[in-house]
Amino acid sequence: MPQPYAAILFDMDGTLFDLIACEQETLRRLLAETVPALPPAAGEAFLAAYAAVSPGHWAKGLVVDASREAIVDGIFAAVCAQPEMNVFDQTSLAKRYWQIFADVAVLETDAQEILALLSSRYRLGVISNGYADTQRPRLAAAGLTDYFETIVVSGEVGWAKPDSRIFAHALAGLDVPPAAALYVGDSLSHDLAGALGAGLDFCLYRPKGGDGLNLPADVRLVTALSQLAAILG
Repeated sequence: MPQPYAAILFDMDGTLFDLIACEQETLRRLLAETVPALPPAAGEAFLAAYAAVSPGHWAKGLVVDASREAIVDGIFAAVCAQPEMNVFDQTSLAKRYWQIFADVAVLETDAQEILALLSSRYRLGVISNGYADTQRPRLAAAGLTDYFETIVVSGEVGWAKPDSRIFAHALAGLDVPPAAALYVGDSLSHDLAGALGAGLDFCLYRPKGGDGLNLPADVRLVTALSQLAAILG
């Protein structure tokens, strides 16, 4: 991994943001708003039911290019169809979910601190697969926007990782060549494959470690974002 770099670019969900925690916080706010008298145990049961069905619906929906609304409607329909969940109105929940999600910002440990440190030495950017009306508001809600010179969201540009064009677009915004940039992300299929295919160095963020992973020799692994400081010297 050659140094020095001119730019460090980051993935959002699973790297800067704790996506699971963001989803859970969104649901807690949603239930507090729509069912204010809900007993705590019922709320936790709803969260558990949502967590159980959500990944499968997203995986299937994205494969067939279903709309975000259709996927979320399907998730809430599946949850509300379960025993003791008929007290919830799936239509109102699905409609309000994304509005709340755009204002929720639960960061990975040390995310803000490492950005503050690196911003004094590198040009920073974001490349995110996501929806145009949520990713930028979430960065703003977290107070992170000003750290980045370029923010590229797949829903805005029409390319999604691992397509090399989304990386080229971000680098063009910084006027930095691929060899002078490092990309930090958590996904092997989207982030690692996309970054290496576009000619960037890559650092994999995996809080649980890299056991069982067969990573290319030039890919670095960090289990905490704070470890980036040591890697970059």
